[in-house]
Amino acid sequence: MKHIVRLLVKIARMYYEFGYKQDEIAKIEGISKAKVSRLLDKAHKEGIVEIKVVYTLQSVDELADTLREYFDLKQVYVVPVTVDHPDAIRNDLGRAVSNFLGEIVNDGDVIGVSWGTTLHFVVNHLEEYPAENIKVVQLNGGVTKNYLSTQSTTIMERFVQAFHAVPYMLPVPAIVDSVELARALVADSNVKQTLDLGREARIALLGIGRVSEESILVKAGYFKHEEYDELLNNGSVGDICSRYFRLDGTIADEKLNQRTVGITLEDLSAKEYTIGVANGEEKAEAIIGALRGRYINTLFIDEVAAQKCLELLDIKK
Repeated sequence: MKHIVRLLVKIARMYYEFGYKQDEIAKIEGISKAKVSRLLDKAHKEGIVEIKVVYTLQSVDELADTLREYFDLKQVYVVPVTVDHPDAIRNDLGRAVSNFLGEIVNDGDVIGVSWGTTLHFVVNHLEEYPAENIKVVQLNGGVTKNYLSTQSTTIMERFVQAFHAVPYMLPVPAIVDSVELARALVADSNVKQTLDLGREARIALLGIGRVSEESILVKAGYFKHEEYDELLNNGSVGDICSRYFRLDGTIADEKLNQRTVGITLEDLSAKEYTIGVANGEEKAEAIIGALRGRYINTLFIDEVAAQKCLELLDIKK
């Protein structure tokens, strides 16, 4: 047994550390090339050889600089697409956002958080941060009308764990049936306290949604078919904190906006850091609308989305 292990280590080091080819190893050891290949495979399976893909998530600088200058943003981080799969891209975005939060969060900060699929991936990469006395507040209602989860609770829990933070939830629907009901909910002392704290937040982390039948808001049962059609007819391209806007950044439907429970887009514009996160070229119009509305000042996207934005804006990088 020891002889086999020593042979596996020897062949693995010759191949991976010293750069010998398999036929060269076969000649030195007096065995066939096929056996060398089998032994290398066995070295993998036995844990003697471990393969790790090490890469640095560097921003695609040219794309990032072009968008940052065009929209006069604090910072743009464009994640390179090394693996063309949505989950891989969201994970890369998550790592980048996690690192950025570690740089900007200070003791005593209030962090506002929305919800959604992309942010769910982001929080999976949160680490434990040294900042103290942190509060994390949910910025928009996350209770759905059916079984579908908005992931709002999971997202908040991960922030609480990472920052040892005090949580402030907003256990109400994102959109209610009438303006009167929305006003009544906002007037409730508990809801008001959470919304007031959300306005105080120095940092807001936001997913940028698009108008689609696949969006969480649609799947969660917030819209009837005719209401969804009306969104499209009003020129809506995306949402932040469940508030819909057009490509030019203006509110798409004022009555719907008044039925929405959560922080307003105007309040977001006043924060030191409003961090928008999105991936995929299908989000490009929503990203542009959010930037034109000045609802975010820091952007994390992937290079495919960035390229599509520049194409729609007719900007040559």
